[in-house]
Amino acid sequence: MKRICMILVFVFACIGVFSQANYDAFVGTWVYQKNDTVFRIKLQKGTTKYKSFKDKPGIFGGYYLSVKGVVKEDYIKAIPATWNASISPLSSGNIYIDGISNTPDYLGFTFYDQRKQHINGTGIPCGKMELIAPNKLHWTLDEEDGLWAILEGSDEDMTPRGFSVPIDVIMIKE
Repeated sequence: MKRICMILVFVFACIGVFSQANYDAFVGTWVYQKNDTVFRIKLQKGTTKYKSFKDKPGIFGGYYLSVKGVVKEDYIKAIPATWNASISPLSSGNIYIDGISNTPDYLGFTFYDQRKQHINGTGIPCGKMELIAPNKLHWTLDEEDGLWAILEGSDEDMTPRGFSVPIDVIMIKE
């Protein structure tokens, strides 16, 4: 499992050399609202520091969910501009969404669901955000792909447990 994570970090570092990411387009607060459900994410640019690799720009964020006027999740807090990758993003400063990109309108991310605690709370690389217009974002989470990426070849349980937030929605920039 550690080998797979190191390989993924290496691949993303190599891809970053040719990166044309437009992180500015993702920065801000995005909201999805349907009936009595409000799901909000707040994203900002940041830098991930690695011991063995060059620092990597990316997106950090938090999330909020209310249903029927009751706040279920509120993890939009002050987020640091820099994260040391050798420390958990949660303990290093309220990072619940950690994204990188190598294209202008697409962002892959790790999601740290605080209610479901995937992979013992270490996050699951299962998310995609795609800009479909300057003010519209398609948010998706794919738990099976995320579990496979982390647990492939291990004996750990890969049974999906779901997410505490919507998994496939169109969000509008506030």
